[in-house]
Amino acid sequence: MTNWEKIRADYPVCNNSTYFFTNGGGPVSTPLVQKATALLTALSEKGRGVMPGWNQQANEVRALIAGMIHAKASEIAFVTNTSQAMTLLYGMFPRQYEIITMRDEFPSSFVGWMHNGHTVHFVDSDEHNVISVAGIAAKITPATRVLITSHVMFRTGFRQNLKAIGELCKQHQLIHIVDATQSFGVNNIDVQEYNIDILIFHAYKWAGAGYGAGAMYVSQKILDQHPPQVMSWYNVDYENPDFDLVRDYTKFTPKKDATVFETGTPPFINILLLGEALQYIQRTGVAVIESYVQELIAYLGRQAAAHQIRLSSAYPPEHLSAIQLLEITPEQNEKVLKNNILARYKNNRLTVALNCYNNKADIDRLFAVLVE
Repeated sequence: MTNWEKIRADYPVCNNSTYFFTNGGGPVSTPLVQKATALLTALSEKGRGVMPGWNQQANEVRALIAGMIHAKASEIAFVTNTSQAMTLLYGMFPRQYEIITMRDEFPSSFVGWMHNGHTVHFVDSDEHNVISVAGIAAKITPATRVLITSHVMFRTGFRQNLKAIGELCKQHQLIHIVDATQSFGVNNIDVQEYNIDILIFHAYKWAGAGYGAGAMYVSQKILDQHPPQVMSWYNVDYENPDFDLVRDYTKFTPKKDATVFETGTPPFINILLLGEALQYIQRTGVAVIESYVQELIAYLGRQAAAHQIRLSSAYPPEHLSAIQLLEITPEQNEKVLKNNILARYKNNRLTVALNCYNNKADIDRLFAVLVE
């Protein structure tokens, strides 16, 4: 049986506040702090001597991520954040490829594509913030070639049915791109089952790895059909595999697997901290964490009803996410702030982001403050 209080004890933020702000940025655990200290100590003592070991460990992290999403290690690239990953995709697809995305998306899903000349069509949500697969299908035209969606909408907490969308993409031969930043670490994702061609996540939220680390899955099929256009010294192969023995650096060929997206020396410390965070999650299991968070979501819903506070994220179970929205007044939010409860408040909605370090007592405290 999972010791949730032991997990909670690994996150000192819980001693300092009632923390519901994982959607904006999650805290890191004490084991991750210890790992960071060990890595920096090794770098201070060994200098470049750490590189052979770190390179091997980074590839182990690559394999770990691949296993979590049912991909191949050769299909995983390390990125610093979702926006960087998106910029690496620009130029891979002809500009006549029209794109469908959601109106509720984070801007990284469309700003760069529009700037680079792609026509982008938006799918609106209904008055309850629900996005229907039928609504997505209605936007598809013969010119549509790419569909971009977040697994969980940052603004509304609506969780997409990736399997149904993947089937729609397969039916219409669309390239399926998913931003999993708001779900990775708290929801299981299977790129094969969901017919995902490209999956991106930044690990500073539910994955708990801090800022500056993430990963991108790109299927080998996409790599073969649409080679990346961004090249530098690190993501090409030279005439000799030993870089120091290369005679002519003007003779190169782009790498053929997902490491082609890693254009320069990787941020090894961030990558190894990502590995530490994911190993921490794996010791409990994403499915177990998801089930626990779903219990907290249900409890939050019951408490909201009991205290007559409207929960605007009361979606059907398959669309519930760890992001929940309470409609409260500015006066109530002043109480939240005064009582050191950390959560985003905007447009009269308090975003309550739940993770494995939260518990029912956190929720009880929130409602006690709201109704005092």
